[in-house]
Amino acid sequence: MDTDTAVQLYMLMFGNVRVALAIVRLDPDEPDMSPRVVDLNPAARKISGQLSGDSGSRGLDRYFPGLFDAGFSQICRRISGAGGAVDLGESMVGESYYRTQVFSLFNGYFGIVFTDTTERKRAEAEIAQLLAKVQRNAANLEQRVAERTLQLEEINIELDSFAYSVSHDLRAPLRAMKGFAEILLEDQSLGETERTQYLKRILSAAQGMDRLIQDLLAYSRLSRQEILLQTVSLEKVVQDAAQQLELASGAKSYSLEVTGDFPEVIGHHAVLVQVLLNLLTNAIKFIPKGATPKLRIWAEQTQDHCRLFVEDNGIGIAREHQERIFKIFERLHSIESYPGTGVGLAIVRKAVTRLGGRIGVDSRVGEGSRFWIELSRGR
Repeated sequence: MDTDTAVQLYMLMFGNVRVALAIVRLDPDEPDMSPRVVDLNPAARKISGQLSGDSGSRGLDRYFPGLFDAGFSQICRRISGAGGAVDLGESMVGESYYRTQVFSLFNGYFGIVFTDTTERKRAEAEIAQLLAKVQRNAANLEQRVAERTLQLEEINIELDSFAYSVSHDLRAPLRAMKGFAEILLEDQSLGETERTQYLKRILSAAQGMDRLIQDLLAYSRLSRQEILLQTVSLEKVVQDAAQQLELASGAKSYSLEVTGDFPEVIGHHAVLVQVLLNLLTNAIKFIPKGATPKLRIWAEQTQDHCRLFVEDNGIGIAREHQERIFKIFERLHSIESYPGTGVGLAIVRKAVTRLGGRIGVDSRVGEGSRFWIELSRGR
């Protein structure tokens, strides 16, 4: 092949190949031998913005500003005459990404290849986004599985407690009623007064069983019923609970102090009224013998949450029992000392949890208790 033919073939290939190519030469007249552009094919001119005309022998940085650093000349000198290519990595030109490679030609001339990696970078970014989304979904799913597992564990504990209640708490009044009924049937010598006393005991046992069943049904409903959360006036909740307490307490004497402002919270009005009423009823019940119940209600607010407090002058709760009292069928005192089903505070905790809130107590034996409910503030 003669020289003219070779030059023509080179020019055709150099001008028509889609890969961006540049030919540069280290300028021996410059102290740092900075690279000068000898030629660019059309694809390289498009990258640099030099769309037509002779490139001349201008500096490489004028064609590709910021793309090649000061170390480029050193790389070229290192590979000069040795052959081979050096990958210069990826750089951004405008809105596109290019991977550049430089290789030695001869007599101080070097070729630069620009490979457009924009689509690959976009694909990598999309894959990274999808992977992050998958990881978030996996984390959410893992959290939901953990929450569901915890719920199932709690349900199993509740089932165990329920089985114990059926075998103990429900059977106790049944045994009492059976025993009193047998006495009435078998002892014909009983007088009218004695028969009346036994009938009253049967009635009392039946009423106790009914209360326990009603509490169990209320606890079960909280697990199943749909609770629509909405903005609720906490002030109205306190007013309604106070009115219901007055009706429920009958002739029992107590004092109730309501102080401060009450914001709107996220919750359910009827459920919150029942929660507060349960706490107030307990406060009246668990009081030292001969003392008058003194109750106080107030709220404390932060930017996002509100804590509703119910304070009493009752018998108090030891620190080691302050978590136990919120579990179903847990009683710290005999039913003779303080009547109850052992379900009330379990109902309160489940209700508050369904509302997305928290409940706790601060107390010392003999110094009263301060129960608190934390809810999200209304928007």
